[in-house]
Parts: sequence; structure tokens; C-alpha cells
Amino acid sequence: MYLILNLLLLPIWIYIFIKANKKSKKEIIICGILFGIAAVVISKMYSLVDYWHPKFILNGFLLEDFIYGFIFGGISSEITEVIFKVREKHSEKKRYYLGILFFVITVCTFLLIVNVLHIRSIFAHIIPPLIVGIICIIYDKRYLNITLISGLLLLLITMIYQNILLFIYPNLFNDFWYTSNLLGIYILRIPIEELLFAFSLGFGASCFYELIMGKIYTKKKNMIK
Repeated sequence: MYLILNLLLLPIWIYIFIKANKKSKKEIIICGILFGIAAVVISKMYSLVDYWHPKFILNGFLLEDFIYGFIFGGISSEITEVIFKVREKHSEKKRYYLGILFFVITVCTFLLIVNVLHIRSIFAHIIPPLIVGIICIIYDKRYLNITLISGLLLLLITMIYQNILLFIYPNLFNDFWYTSNLLGIYILRIPIEELLFAFSLGFGASCFYELIMGKIYTKKKNMIK
């Protein structure tokens, strides 16, 4: 199931990678590696404990987690720019300190929500990308449309591929998720937690790299205001 999920997302990643320019290809790879590593670490420490329990091809080696993070992170980072042909250009100011800040926000959120407040870890997945996206917008309001559209696109993609999975495997969520830990709210048969996470990841992952590296967007068909 988990491998099929990755295969469903792979054509979207390939399309975005082919359409992206050379500098954006680098961003896709870097973001993919970062999100892939994060997916493995967070899964080992939190997700597999209280959220879901998928089957892995190699027991004890979370290969599918890394692949999922790599693909989903890469898609999130460039999907809006590729589809709407939004251009980027470099400014002189780089903000490497924000990369450290975003990392600290993520770690502190998981520790606070799960370890201190004992709230299910999926909410710790959702909150950090939202905070990162808001910080991006505060720094430069030109990121607003990109973050919102990226979030909605990732939400749409998630609805499509998870309904394909449900068509193949109708008992998907009952068999691989800890349903007793879910809110019990389903939209198009998908737990609302999955949809909130998809939106938040698209929202936060779309511009954080640009903000850190000092990139700004140029206006294209009135999309960037």
C-alpha cells in the first residue's frame, strides 16, 4: 500500500522536475532530501506510535517513508511555480538563520504537543508548516498567493491519490491507521487529519526555501501581488 502511494505521486514529481528550471531542480532535490530525512525521523519517533502502522518492504528500514517525504516535499516546493509559470530571481539577502528557526519550531512543536501535552502527533505534523508559511508571508507578502495555492493544490492531490488507494484497498484506513486516535471526521472518505496535513505542508513548504535563500518572485499574469 505504501509503495503504491509513492508510485501514484511519482508521475507528478517527474512532471514538476522536468518542467522546472535548473535552479528550481536543485531546490526540488534539496527540499526532497530534507523532507525525506524528516519523514523517517518523525515516523520512527511519533507517527508509527500513535497515527498509523503501514507495511514496509524492508522491516526496520523506513525506505517508503524517505521516498514519500522526498517526493511530497519536492512537489510541495515547486508545484505552484511550475503550473502557473511564476518566475523567481535572487536578491542579495540570504536568511540562513531562518532555516535554524524553522527547525527549532518543528522540534519544539513536537515536544510540546506530544511529550508535554500528550496530544496525538498528527497535530504536531500540521502546526509547524502553518507557522513557517505565516512567517514567510510576514517577511514578504508576495508569498501569500503562492502559499495558499500550493496548500490547495496539495490538498487536491491528496484527495485524488487517497481515493485511488481506497478504490484499490477499501479498508485502507481501518487496516493501517489507528482509527481510535482520529477525530472521526471524514471528507470524501478521507480522515480530516490527512487533508489538514496536506494543506499545511503545501502552505509551509512552498516558500521556505525561497525565503532562506533570498529569492523573490516576479509578477506573472497578476498572480503575485
